[in-house]
Amino acid sequence: MFARDTGNERGQVGIGTLIVFIAMVLVAAIAAGVLINTAGFLQTQAEATGEESTEQVSNNLEIVSETGTVAETNEGPINESRMVAQMSAGSDDIDLSEMTIQVLGPDGSSDLTANESGDGVEPEANESHFGLEEVTDGTSEDVLQEREDRVEIIMDLEEIDATSEEDGLEEGEQADVTLTLQSGSQTTTVLNAPDSLNGEEEGDDVQL
Repeated sequence: MFARDTGNERGQVGIGTLIVFIAMVLVAAIAAGVLINTAGFLQTQAEATGEESTEQVSNNLEIVSETGTVAETNEGPINESRMVAQMSAGSDDIDLSEMTIQVLGPDGSSDLTANESGDGVEPEANESHFGLEEVTDGTSEDVLQEREDRVEIIMDLEEIDATSEEDGLEEGEQADVTLTLQSGSQTTTVLNAPDSLNGEEEGDDVQL
Protein backbone atom coordinates (compact mmCIF):
# COMPACT_ATOMS: atom_id res chain seq x y z
CA MET A 1 0.00 0.00 0.00
CA PHE A 2 1.20 3.54 -0.80
CA ALA A 3 1.00 6.17 1.98
CA ARG A 4 -1.35 9.15 1.25
CA ASP A 5 0.05 12.67 1.46
CA THR A 6 -2.50 13.90 4.03
CA GLY A 7 -0.38 16.95 4.89
CA ASN A 8 -0.78 18.34 1.35
CA GLU A 9 -4.52 17.75 1.46
CA ARG A 10 -4.80 19.52 4.78
CA GLY A 11 -2.85 22.44 3.32
CA GLN A 12 -5.26 22.69 0.39
CA VAL A 13 -8.24 22.55 2.74
CA GLY A 14 -6.68 25.28 4.88
CA ILE A 15 -6.12 27.55 1.87
CA GLY A 16 -9.70 26.96 0.70
CA THR A 17 -11.05 27.80 4.13
CA LEU A 18 -8.95 30.97 4.20
CA ILE A 19 -10.28 32.03 0.79
CA VAL A 20 -13.87 31.43 1.93
CA PHE A 21 -13.20 33.40 5.11
CA ILE A 22 -11.70 36.33 3.19
CA ALA A 23 -14.66 36.29 0.80
CA MET A 24 -17.09 36.34 3.73
CA VAL A 25 -15.22 39.26 5.30
CA LEU A 26 -15.33 41.18 2.02
CA VAL A 27 -19.06 40.50 1.59
CA ALA A 28 -19.71 41.59 5.18
CA ALA A 29 -17.66 44.76 4.67
CA ILE A 30 -19.53 45.63 1.48
CA ALA A 31 -22.87 44.95 3.17
CA ALA A 32 -21.87 47.11 6.13
CA GLY A 33 -20.89 49.93 3.78
CA VAL A 34 -24.24 49.71 2.00
CA LEU A 35 -26.07 49.75 5.33
CA ILE A 36 -24.09 52.76 6.54
CA ASN A 37 -24.77 54.66 3.30
CA THR A 38 -28.45 53.74 3.42
CA ALA A 39 -28.71 54.76 7.07
CA GLY A 40 -27.01 58.07 6.32
CA PHE A 41 -29.34 58.74 3.39
CA LEU A 42 -32.42 57.89 5.45
CA GLN A 43 -31.24 60.10 8.30
CA THR A 44 -30.65 63.02 5.93
CA GLN A 45 -34.04 62.47 4.32
CA ALA A 46 -35.73 62.28 7.72
CA GLU A 47 -34.05 65.50 8.86
CA ALA A 48 -35.12 67.29 5.67
CA THR A 49 -38.68 66.01 6.03
CA GLY A 50 -38.70 67.09 9.67
CA GLU A 51 -37.50 70.57 8.77
CA GLU A 52 -40.17 70.88 6.06
CA SER A 53 -42.88 69.70 8.45
CA THR A 54 -41.70 72.14 11.13
CA GLU A 55 -41.68 74.98 8.61
CA GLN A 56 -45.20 74.13 7.46
CA VAL A 57 -46.46 74.14 11.04
CA SER A 58 -44.59 77.23 12.29
CA ASN A 59 -44.76 79.48 9.20
CA ASN A 60 -48.34 80.48 8.68
CA LEU A 61 -50.69 83.39 8.12
CA GLU A 62 -53.52 84.66 10.28
CA ILE A 63 -56.40 86.59 8.72
CA VAL A 64 -57.21 89.57 10.94
CA SER A 65 -60.18 91.00 9.04
CA GLU A 66 -62.13 90.62 5.79
CA THR A 67 -63.98 93.43 4.02
CA GLY A 68 -65.64 93.87 0.66
CA THR A 69 -66.48 96.87 -1.52
CA VAL A 70 -70.07 97.43 -2.66
CA ALA A 71 -70.41 97.89 -6.42
CA GLU A 72 -73.85 99.55 -6.57
CA THR A 73 -76.01 101.35 -4.02
CA ASN A 74 -78.58 99.10 -2.26
CA GLU A 75 -77.80 96.20 -4.59
CA GLY A 76 -74.21 95.14 -4.63
CA PRO A 77 -72.61 92.88 -5.57
CA ILE A 78 -69.33 92.86 -3.65
CA ASN A 79 -66.80 93.43 -6.42
CA GLU A 80 -63.57 93.58 -4.40
CA SER A 81 -62.34 91.88 -1.22
CA ARG A 82 -59.55 92.89 1.14
CA MET A 83 -58.12 90.51 3.72
CA VAL A 84 -55.77 91.92 6.34
CA ALA A 85 -53.13 89.31 7.22
CA GLN A 86 -50.37 88.94 9.79
CA MET A 87 -47.78 86.24 10.46
CA SER A 88 -48.51 83.61 13.10
CA ALA A 89 -46.55 83.68 16.34
CA GLY A 90 -43.17 82.00 15.92
CA SER A 91 -43.12 82.30 12.13
CA ASP A 92 -40.01 83.11 10.16
CA ASP A 93 -40.17 85.79 7.45
CA ILE A 94 -43.04 85.11 5.04
CA ASP A 95 -42.64 86.08 1.37
CA LEU A 96 -46.16 86.81 0.14
CA SER A 97 -44.99 87.21 -3.46
CA GLU A 98 -44.54 83.41 -3.53
CA MET A 99 -48.02 82.75 -2.12
CA THR A 100 -50.85 81.26 -4.20
CA ILE A 101 -54.58 81.64 -3.57
CA GLN A 102 -57.39 79.31 -4.58
CA VAL A 103 -60.94 80.66 -4.55
CA LEU A 104 -64.01 78.40 -4.71
CA GLY A 105 -67.07 80.52 -5.39
CA PRO A 106 -70.64 80.21 -6.65
CA ASP A 107 -69.44 80.36 -10.26
CA GLY A 108 -66.44 78.01 -10.12
CA SER A 109 -62.84 78.19 -8.98
CA SER A 110 -59.86 80.47 -9.55
CA ASP A 111 -56.14 80.12 -8.88
CA LEU A 112 -54.36 83.41 -8.25
CA THR A 113 -50.71 84.44 -8.02
CA ALA A 114 -49.14 87.74 -6.96
CA ASN A 115 -49.33 90.70 -9.35
CA GLU A 116 -45.57 91.19 -9.47
CA SER A 117 -43.69 93.97 -11.23
CA GLY A 118 -40.13 95.21 -11.13
CA ASP A 119 -40.90 97.10 -7.92
CA GLY A 120 -42.54 94.18 -6.11
CA VAL A 121 -46.18 93.15 -5.86
CA GLU A 122 -48.65 95.76 -7.11
CA PRO A 123 -51.87 96.56 -5.19
CA GLU A 124 -54.02 96.16 -8.30
CA ALA A 125 -55.78 92.79 -8.65
CA ASN A 126 -57.22 91.22 -11.79
CA GLU A 127 -58.67 87.95 -13.11
CA SER A 128 -55.52 85.91 -12.39
CA HIS A 129 -53.56 87.92 -9.81
CA PHE A 130 -54.04 89.22 -6.29
CA GLY A 131 -52.61 92.52 -5.08
CA LEU A 132 -50.82 93.47 -1.85
CA GLU A 133 -50.86 96.75 0.06
CA GLU A 134 -49.16 97.63 3.34
CA VAL A 135 -51.34 98.52 6.32
CA THR A 136 -48.78 99.30 9.02
CA ASP A 137 -46.11 101.91 8.30
CA GLY A 138 -42.74 100.49 7.36
CA THR A 139 -44.15 97.12 6.39
CA SER A 140 -42.99 95.61 3.11
CA GLU A 141 -45.90 94.62 0.89
CA ASP A 142 -44.07 91.45 -0.11
CA VAL A 143 -42.51 90.14 3.12
CA LEU A 144 -43.92 89.86 6.63
CA GLN A 145 -41.02 90.10 9.08
CA GLU A 146 -42.61 91.02 12.41
CA ARG A 147 -45.71 89.86 14.24
CA GLU A 148 -46.99 93.46 14.18
CA ASP A 149 -46.76 93.75 10.37
CA ARG A 150 -50.10 93.94 8.56
CA VAL A 151 -50.70 93.57 4.82
CA GLU A 152 -53.92 93.72 2.79
CA ILE A 153 -54.48 90.93 0.28
CA ILE A 154 -56.71 92.27 -2.48
CA MET A 155 -58.85 90.23 -4.89
CA ASP A 156 -60.99 91.46 -7.78
CA LEU A 157 -64.21 89.47 -7.33
CA GLU A 158 -65.69 91.07 -10.44
CA GLU A 159 -63.01 89.54 -12.67
CA ILE A 160 -62.01 86.14 -11.24
CA ASP A 161 -63.84 83.09 -12.60
CA ALA A 162 -65.04 81.94 -9.17
CA THR A 163 -67.33 84.97 -8.78
CA SER A 164 -67.40 86.73 -12.15
CA GLU A 165 -70.76 85.54 -13.50
CA GLU A 166 -72.62 88.05 -11.35
CA ASP A 167 -69.70 90.52 -11.27
CA GLY A 168 -68.83 89.57 -7.69
CA LEU A 169 -70.47 88.13 -4.59
CA GLU A 170 -74.22 88.65 -4.45
CA GLU A 171 -76.16 89.06 -1.20
CA GLY A 172 -75.86 85.90 0.93
CA GLU A 173 -73.23 84.26 -1.29
CA GLN A 174 -69.89 82.99 -0.07
CA ALA A 175 -66.47 82.05 -1.41
CA ASP A 176 -63.97 79.64 0.18
CA VAL A 177 -60.40 80.95 0.07
CA THR A 178 -57.21 78.90 0.58
CA LEU A 179 -53.89 80.72 0.87
CA THR A 180 -50.82 78.52 0.34
CA LEU A 181 -47.33 79.71 1.25
CA GLN A 182 -44.09 78.64 -0.40
CA SER A 183 -43.43 76.34 2.58
CA GLY A 184 -46.67 74.47 1.83
CA SER A 185 -48.58 75.69 4.87
CA GLN A 186 -52.17 76.70 4.21
CA THR A 187 -54.66 79.14 5.70
CA THR A 188 -58.34 78.86 4.86
CA THR A 189 -61.11 81.39 5.31
CA VAL A 190 -64.61 82.06 4.02
CA LEU A 191 -65.82 85.33 2.49
CA ASN A 192 -69.51 85.75 3.36
CA ALA A 193 -71.46 88.52 1.65
CA PRO A 194 -74.11 90.09 3.92
CA ASP A 195 -77.64 88.74 3.51
CA SER A 196 -78.76 92.26 2.64
CA LEU A 197 -76.91 95.20 1.14
CA ASN A 198 -79.90 97.50 1.42
CA GLY A 199 -78.75 100.88 2.67
CA GLU A 200 -75.18 100.38 1.51
CA GLU A 201 -73.89 102.82 -1.08
CA GLU A 202 -71.53 102.33 -3.98
CA GLY A 203 -67.96 102.19 -2.71
CA ASP A 204 -68.90 101.36 0.88
CA ASP A 205 -66.88 98.69 2.67
CA VAL A 206 -68.76 95.91 4.47
CA GLN A 207 -67.60 93.07 6.69
CA LEU A 208 -67.46 89.68 4.96
